[in-house]
Amino acid sequence: MIYLDHAATAFPRHPGVPEAMAQALEIAGSVGRGSHGGARGASQIVSNCRERLAHLFAVSDPERMVLFPSSTLALSTIVSDLTSPSKAAGNDAPLWIGPLEHNAVWRPAVRAIGVDRVRKLPADATGRIDLEAMGAIDPAGALGVMVQHGSNVAGVIQPIAEIGAWAERGGIPFVVDGAQAAGLVPVALEQIPGLCAYSMAGHKYLGGAPGIGAVWLAGGFDPEPLWIGGNGVDSELPRIPDSGPARYESGTPNLPGIAALERALAWFDHHPVAERFRLLNEVRREWRDRLAEISGLELIGEGDEHAPRTPVLSIRIRGLDPEELAGILDAKIGARCRAGLHCAPLAHEYFGTLAEGGTTRIAPGPETTVEDRDTVLELLAEMAGRAR
Repeated sequence: MIYLDHAATAFPRHPGVPEAMAQALEIAGSVGRGSHGGARGASQIVSNCRERLAHLFAVSDPERMVLFPSSTLALSTIVSDLTSPSKAAGNDAPLWIGPLEHNAVWRPAVRAIGVDRVRKLPADATGRIDLEAMGAIDPAGALGVMVQHGSNVAGVIQPIAEIGAWAERGGIPFVVDGAQAAGLVPVALEQIPGLCAYSMAGHKYLGGAPGIGAVWLAGGFDPEPLWIGGNGVDSELPRIPDSGPARYESGTPNLPGIAALERALAWFDHHPVAERFRLLNEVRREWRDRLAEISGLELIGEGDEHAPRTPVLSIRIRGLDPEELAGILDAKIGARCRAGLHCAPLAHEYFGTLAEGGTTRIAPGPETTVEDRDTVLELLAEMAGRAR
């Protein structure tokens, strides 16, 4: 197998993840439910996970790291709060988003306030937000601005510090979808101007298991939760806490998933994010340069060859459906790529690939060898030659 689908989920997981999940299942207790040894052991795993997340993202208070069943649910919670009737009703204030956003942002926003009030920030041909054009927009009065840190279609990295400064000047909340960047793109969250929240997917570049996400919430930013119930805190009260993780973590936590994430994060103790990003950015450049040499193959959303990107590339071969192309790669050489819209129809609309069914996405990882790459490129060149 040649695994080229890291933008969907990590494989293999970071060392120790399966063992951590199995060990968590052996704990006779649940988080925050009692003071016996099992409950204390479960709670310690959660505490350790928060601390590791805080360390990785240079956050001073681990209690601002909230654990969700997924990054998607974290984003839905935030969108629901930003667009709540108390904030959005009775006016036509927009919610600004990037032009390449994932459905995790676009769908809940459209459901809440309608498609016309979900406005897209201006961008260049690659989908990178145009800071000069954005500067001409007055953000004051908007419901907020939400952008994807790294594109899951073309690897474009958005200038979140500059966007945050723009949001801060307008006094509006700034939220970043970090699902494709967390654990890959170096970021110190508390140094980003105006940043209110940053969501993460535990099963992607953080190297954990599916079923766990996280979000950092800046101090003073405490959106209304989507669900409430038992959380082991202030149980005598009819309301949930005003702030803190217990505000969002009602229900029995996914302890195996949290344990897996905690163990996965330990990997970064000896593998700095900055070095990982440098290596994978170089891997991407090598893939891009070789793909660009194939006649009949189109690279989607590419631009400045020197601009850093996440290791995600989208390709098309004219006359060949993206799903068909991915199926041939899998059947003939065991190369696993994702094809279609990648849950980001806005990106495909922007790049002009929506009506064609999207793209075939190549997302290599550190384990992808030069031999793997050459095998894939040889087959792609063969298929592009036949399609001409």
